[in-house]
Amino acid sequence: MKKSIAIVSFGDAGGESEALRQAAECFGYSVLKYGIGRPQDFIDIISGKIPHVDCIIISCHGGDSGIVMPKLGQDIYLSSEPQGDFGALEIDKYLALKDTCIVNLGCATGAEDMARAFTKNNNTYIAPVDYVEGSSSLIFAISLLYHASQNGFDIADSYRKASSTDSETGLFVLKK
Repeated sequence: MKKSIAIVSFGDAGGESEALRQAAECFGYSVLKYGIGRPQDFIDIISGKIPHVDCIIISCHGGDSGIVMPKLGQDIYLSSEPQGDFGALEIDKYLALKDTCIVNLGCATGAEDMARAFTKNNNTYIAPVDYVEGSSSLIFAISLLYHASQNGFDIADSYRKASSTDSETGLFVLKK
């Protein structure tokens, strides 16, 4: 059975999301790609307003505050839209995804509180616990997808192989 993935692109991570899309399609995945222009776009995705997919890959920047969200002018935000970055509290508030593998490529988004928020509802969460150098996030994600396409989508085994590439890919942790 063909596996499906969604690539969530915050657009400021260079060509990472497009490289991921092309690699995933070469590996035989059915790929949906979503661009994030405002916080509500991301809320729609994590609250389950997209078709169910086996894996969601979040291509973004991260930091101590969580996922770095687009900054809009005050008059552009929707009245109910959060105006800061998305940490564990925001994820916990909006996440409704179930039985999904969520791979976050944003730096330092593998913190315990973020992992706890993303793993509710039987989700698997993979993210780096620190700041990742250069294009190691892209290498990790492509390797993860490649190994998963070869082993019947065994995420734990694929994670083990992808995270063993070097010390940078070793910063990624898997939480269930």
